[in-house]
Amino acid sequence: MTPIYPKLKNKISDRLLDHPFTNYWDIFVIKHQHPINIALHIIGILFFYGLLFAIWKSQNYWLLLGLPLTQLIGLAGHFLFEPSHIDLQDAVFSWRASFCLAKMLFRVLSGQYGEDIRQRQEILRQYQLKVDVTHL
Repeated sequence: MTPIYPKLKNKISDRLLDHPFTNYWDIFVIKHQHPINIALHIIGILFFYGLLFAIWKSQNYWLLLGLPLTQLIGLAGHFLFEPSHIDLQDAVFSWRASFCLAKMLFRVLSGQYGEDIRQRQEILRQYQLKVDVTHL
């Protein structure tokens, strides 16, 4: 019997319940396609590292209270521009989300993230076509 937990853990949205993705990076890309949502996530990442640098340089540990704002910036992108399922653990902190955010930053800066989106959209489109055909 296949456990339900992994499927729920990798939920994309309430509208997209079935998908072919098992790698979290693929799911992350599908959840992060809207340009403003992506921009807000990049701003949040830069704010996070800028705040860590400011804390280190100033030794003002009160600035740690600003770290949750970095997550709120990214969450605002989802709530305002690209609604998708957000796992509470990923919203607070998870290694998989942190890895994907860092990867997205580098892929955006290198100009490759747009191709990542196109590839995942095509994989999803082909999967949905195949599922639609099998349900006829």
